[in-house]
Amino acid sequence: MDLRTRLTFFGFGVAFLLILLWPLLHAAPDGLEHGELNQFVGRFHPLVVHFPIAFLLLVPLLECAGAVRRWNRVRDSVEFVLPLAVISAFVAVFLGWLLAWSGGYEGRLVTSHMWGGFSLAFAVLLCFVLRTWDKRVYGAALFATLLLLAWTSDKGGKLTHGETFMTRHMPANLRTLLVVPSIPNRVQPTIEAATVTPVSASATPMPSATFFAARVAPIFENKCSNCHNAEKRKGKLRLDSFENVMRGGKDGIVIKAGDPKHSELFRRINLSPDEKDFMPTDGKPPLTASEIKVIELWIASGASSSLPAIEVRGAPPLPVKEAPVLAVASDYRPKLSLITSLEQELGVRLVPRSRNPGDGLILRTVSAPERCDDAAIARLKVIGSLIVDAELARTKVTDAGLKTLATFTNLRAVDLAHTAVTSAGVPILARLDHLESLNLTATPVDDAGVSAVRRKQTLKRLYLFETKCTAQSELE
Repeated sequence: MDLRTRLTFFGFGVAFLLILLWPLLHAAPDGLEHGELNQFVGRFHPLVVHFPIAFLLLVPLLECAGAVRRWNRVRDSVEFVLPLAVISAFVAVFLGWLLAWSGGYEGRLVTSHMWGGFSLAFAVLLCFVLRTWDKRVYGAALFATLLLLAWTSDKGGKLTHGETFMTRHMPANLRTLLVVPSIPNRVQPTIEAATVTPVSASATPMPSATFFAARVAPIFENKCSNCHNAEKRKGKLRLDSFENVMRGGKDGIVIKAGDPKHSELFRRINLSPDEKDFMPTDGKPPLTASEIKVIELWIASGASSSLPAIEVRGAPPLPVKEAPVLAVASDYRPKLSLITSLEQELGVRLVPRSRNPGDGLILRTVSAPERCDDAAIARLKVIGSLIVDAELARTKVTDAGLKTLATFTNLRAVDLAHTAVTSAGVPILARLDHLESLNLTATPVDDAGVSAVRRKQTLKRLYLFETKCTAQSELE
């Protein structure tokens, strides 16, 4: 690309960034929603954002490979890849702003991620110009751009998965080396919540415990505060403290003390998941019947922060930790090398369910669901007895793969939403002696196909939204 063309490209890029600067300054995310079409288009941001990341990571790889004499021609490819990184970064920044502005987001974390993306787009554009002007300056700029990419990506990850997503399971020695602060001893999120089961009503809280602190706050912590906290206030609502819960959001108060039916928060958690106002949003796990009951009792009792827990009658019993999840307690650690090999081969993740090795593994496929099919499930059979939770939504698993899953003797939860499984294959899952949760959302199953699993006494949760079944869900 000659100098004139390069400067023209740079000029158009600067002009676009200046145009984009106006909405970033004058239409910053304000916690309000702005139109269905805007939200629809903005939600392409998580898809598009991976393109500039991939292109930008490819650039230093091509530059380094080109330093080898036999491969020096691959450097010419940078002239094609770098402009693609610039263009895709611009598109990602625009869609990111549109999503944040129209989707009801606000907060320091949202703002930091947005401006990080804008700065990254400018940095990539600058690298494009510097490449033919001064190689040493270009090299320094490219390195700085990669650091900015890591910082911005970290902000995006925290927005999606929570502040401690990258550090929650960091080894203590590494945490000390990198001077990463310890995580406060608060209610543990999803993975801890999954390791408990209801017991008899005799399991009562301590007399000094308040109902809000012992029962309500942990529900908000596990299911709600990821989108409603100090750094990410969707709908201007925070649910990370009693004061913030009672303050409400953009539509006013969400808790009307003594009146659950007219409390906006209670109304939303009781909606069908396919309704616009349903909470929690974006496919996050809905509250269970027990959790909804706890919130109902809290509101009906006056929505107090000081009411002792022992004075609230009719609340579902407190959970307690149970024995190791595996039917025959087994330590997965001797098979770590095999587990790592399977992860690399199949593109899946096999994550410990808790710190107790006897609690088994969670099979996760969300990072690359298209790579998980019946053949991949067959390869996992060698460690099938260690898998207690199979997250297979949107994978290529079919009825044939269910035959293998039925041999995973310790499976507790299976998510098959948006897969091709049918009523012909689902009944085989009734063979799982410990099955507690089955998600068949958006599959072609019907009442006949789920009748066998529906009769299982161990089953507590059955999700049938967008299926041919007459009953859309069954909750414990």
